[in-house]
Amino acid sequence: MIGRIIFLLLAVAVLAVLLYMQEPESSNPAATPAQTSTSEPGFVALSAQIIQTGDNGQPLYTLDAERIAQPVPEGTIYLTSPVLHYNPPGANPWVLTAQQGQLPQSAQNADLSGMVNASGIPQGSQRMIHFTTEALHVDMQKQLATTPAAVHIDWGGSLVTGRGMHADLKSGEVQLFHAVAGTLVR
Repeated sequence: MIGRIIFLLLAVAVLAVLLYMQEPESSNPAATPAQTSTSEPGFVALSAQIIQTGDNGQPLYTLDAERIAQPVPEGTIYLTSPVLHYNPPGANPWVLTAQQGQLPQSAQNADLSGMVNASGIPQGSQRMIHFTTEALHVDMQKQLATTPAAVHIDWGGSLVTGRGMHADLKSGEVQLFHAVAGTLVR
């Protein structure tokens, strides 16, 4: 009698474990893991730093932020008050700040918004360039910074404004597309 009760309890325990470990079925067969498993938590880090290294093992960029959040695993990373120290290989370092930012999971690019400031010395130049805008997309693989928004540039005392910008951070070439005005200083 006791043997049957122990056997029954063991069978119920095994069944409970099997049911617990079974993956939930989805009504949508094409659903991604993020869609089917809503209980997987993301992360939030306060006063945090992310260091991304390049192929050579050296830091490609260091990202400091008041808050770094990834609500869904393998989803977009959201930044509050990011400071991006960008050190592209074969080029001079840049520092970018903003009120907010977003990085995809791959962290190959960054979208910064709200009082974006960037400064650095372009390759081949002796003068610091500083520009401000409201939104900036940075492609860290191609070493490009672009925006459709208004841009104010101070390049060693030369002041230029315009709307829409394409900046090659490696070569130092900066193009403004619309409503360009400014004063150049030698």
